[in-house]
Parts: sequence; structure tokens; C-alpha cells
Amino acid sequence: MTCPALIDFEASCLPEYGQSFPIEVAIARVDGRSRAWLIKPSPRWTYWDWSDEAESLHGISRELLESQGLPPEQVYAEMVAFTEDCDLYADADLDEYWFEVLCHAIGKPLPFPIRYLGEFIGRRGYTREQVVRALDAARAKLPKEHLAREDAKRLAMMVKLLLDEPPGGLSRAAL
Repeated sequence: MTCPALIDFEASCLPEYGQSFPIEVAIARVDGRSRAWLIKPSPRWTYWDWSDEAESLHGISRELLESQGLPPEQVYAEMVAFTEDCDLYADADLDEYWFEVLCHAIGKPLPFPIRYLGEFIGRRGYTREQVVRALDAARAKLPKEHLAREDAKRLAMMVKLLLDEPPGGLSRAAL
């Protein structure tokens, strides 16, 4: 098996408020490595939506993106390099959508699929109780939400706890 990795995007607005574009992406590998990128808005997104509500959740302003964001082409290339030996999973289909938006802005195809995390969990036969326990343990260690790196790391930690789980439940050492 390749190294599982989790991806999470933050976007310019909440989906119900308009056409959003990706502003931050993070990938956390189950082996413990992680990367995060602020994405400088593509000129193609000039007239796309921005919501103050989303900004208050993730704390990323347009000004921050303009001053510290990386060009979409660079983000794409670094993401591909960082995940070359990984199967990528997300907990929401919007993450794949925002990746598609990023790829379209630079005229590149999706370099790999982003699978739904539920497929990973179901394929391995974890019970709902096991998943809830692992997610609760990961949330206790990484409680911040709506920050791409923290969200991706929390999901990767949950997967790691599940992969390390002995028969009969999570080990006390993992908790």
C-alpha cells in the first residue's frame, strides 16, 4: 500500500454563497509529514466570490493571499511532488472540486484522483465506533478547525490511529 494522505482546502466563500476559489490547501501524510500552501488568486478568479463569513472562519484575507500566496502553478507542482507515492483522500467532495478549479486555472489535468475518506474506512471494515473514537482522539490533540493544515493533520492522525489499532479497539497508548 502507498502512504495514505489527507487533503483539505479552504476557499474564498462558503459554497452556498457563490462561486468560490481555493485559497489554501494542505496535505498531511499518515507518515507524519505535512505541507500547506496559500494560493495567490489566479487572474481567472478576479470576479469570483469572496465572503466575509468564510474569511472569519479561516482567517485568511485577500491581502494575505496577494502578499504571501504562491502562484497556482507552483502550488500544483509542489503538491504533485509531495504526494507522488500517496493515495489521496478527503472528507468532502468539495476538496476535489477546488482542486479541479486550481488545475483548470493553470490548464493542467488532475494529476491524481482524490478519493472519499469513507471509501478507505469502509474498505478496511472499521466500525463506526472505531472511527468516532479515532476522530475524537485526533480532535483532542488538534482541535483547531477551518485551517487547512490542522484539518488535514487531524484526519491523517485519525487514519493513523485506525491503521495502528489492534484487534478489539484503539490502544490506550494511542490515546
